[in-house]
Amino acid sequence: MENEENKIKEAQVSEVEKVEEAVVAAGDSAEISAGASKVKKRKRDFYVELALFFILGILIGIAVKTEAVKRITIGFEDYKMKIEKQDYNINQIQNDLAKKQAEEAQNAEGVIPGDENQVGGDTGDQGNN
Repeated sequence: MENEENKIKEAQVSEVEKVEEAVVAAGDSAEISAGASKVKKRKRDFYVELALFFILGILIGIAVKTEAVKRITIGFEDYKMKIEKQDYNINQIQNDLAKKQAEEAQNAEGVIPGDENQVGGDTGDQGNN
């Protein structure tokens, strides 16, 4: 009788231990699955952000290109430019620059670097003590 009671108690204890282990394992797996779901959520959020940045980049590119086409007409479509109105006269600018360079060259020839009569000129006797 005692032998049978001991066997029943051992069986009950082993069942309780198994249930406790199952509960602990379930808790651990729940924590693991919660951690795994957080990692998956972070990855998904990262990919969503990446996709949104990609879409934003495309939209900004389209907007910039549209505005540039309105204002910039240099290159392949030069033949479409209206020649009637020009903001700058390149020939006139070249002539003005040539005249300024000629005047500067004449002014530079008129000034002699070793002339002592200039204001602030070097007297030559500094450092000869």
